[in-house]
Amino acid sequence: MLNFSLKTYRIGYRTIKTAVGMALGVLIAKLLGLENFSSAAIIVVLCVKNTKIKSMEAAMSRVVSCMIAILFSYVFFEYLGYNAVVLGLLVLFFIPVTVMIGTQEGVVTACVIMLHCFNSGHVTPALMLNEMILLVIGVGIALLLNSYMPNREQELEQYKKRIEGDFQQILGQFSDAIKYIDIKLEPDVLDLLNETIEKAKSIAFMDVENHFVRNENSYYHYFDMRGEQVELLYRMAELINEMNQADKIHNRCSDILAAMSRGVSSNDYTAIRLHDLYEISLDMENHDLPSNYEQLKSRAAAMQLIKEIESYLNVKSKFGSLKKY
Repeated sequence: MLNFSLKTYRIGYRTIKTAVGMALGVLIAKLLGLENFSSAAIIVVLCVKNTKIKSMEAAMSRVVSCMIAILFSYVFFEYLGYNAVVLGLLVLFFIPVTVMIGTQEGVVTACVIMLHCFNSGHVTPALMLNEMILLVIGVGIALLLNSYMPNREQELEQYKKRIEGDFQQILGQFSDAIKYIDIKLEPDVLDLLNETIEKAKSIAFMDVENHFVRNENSYYHYFDMRGEQVELLYRMAELINEMNQADKIHNRCSDILAAMSRGVSSNDYTAIRLHDLYEISLDMENHDLPSNYEQLKSRAAAMQLIKEIESYLNVKSKFGSLKKY
C-alpha cells in the first residue's frame, strides 16, 4: 500500500528562477518575432539546474544536440519526406549519436527542434536561424539566472555545529554507559547522526559544483571525516554494552570519553587524549587479572574499546582543521 503524505509548500530559488526565466524567454522571443516562440520557455526549464556546473553542462549538451538535430532534420526530411515514418527513423538514428558523443541530456530539446522542422514542411536557412536564436535565448537566460547561487557557507556551518553537538551528546552517553552498567546503548541516535552527515555532504558537494575554479570543499572532507568516526562509534557502542563489570580501566575509559565529548570542536585535544590512552596501556600490567569469565569478557571489550578510541582520534588527527575559502 502506498504511503501518501503532503510536504511543506515552499517556493525555492530554482522555482523562482524557472518562472522568471520562462516569462523572459517567451517575451524576448515574441518581441523578436520568432516562430514557435513559446519553445524558448521549454529550453529555459531544461537548462536551469541546481548548480552552476550542471547548468553549464546541460546548456552545452543542448546546444550540440540541437545543432546536430537541425542537420539531421534537413537531410532526413528534405531527402526522404515529411512523414511520421521518416520522423521515427530520424529519432532512431539521432539518439545513438548523442549517446556516442555524450550529449544525450539534450535529446528532449533536440526533439522539440525536430518537430518544428517537421511541422514547417521545409527546412530553410531562415528556419535554422530561427531555431538557433530560440536556443540562444533559452540557454542564455538559464545561464544568466544560474550565475547567482545562494551562499551555502552559513548552512554548512550550521550543519557542522549540529553534528558536533550530536557527537558531544553521544560521547557523553558513552561515558555514562561505562560508569552505570545498567545503561544500554541503542544505535538509533547514531543512525540519525549518519543521516544528518549525509545531508550535509550533499550540500557541500553542491557548493563545489557552484564554483568553476574549485574542485573540492573542506566542509565535504570534514563531514566525510565525521562519517568515518560514526562507523567507529557503532563499534564502540557494541563494546560498551559488553562492559558489564566494575573496573578501574573502565573508569579511565569513561573519563577519556567524557573529556572527548567536551572537546569535540577543538583541534588540540587529540594529542592529549592519545597520550592518555598510551598511559592506560602502560598501566594495564599493574591491574589484577580477571577472576571469572564475565570479568574477562568485560576486560577484553575494554581493551578493544581503547583501540577503537585510538582509531577515532587518529581519524580526526589526520584530517587536521577545517580550511575555509
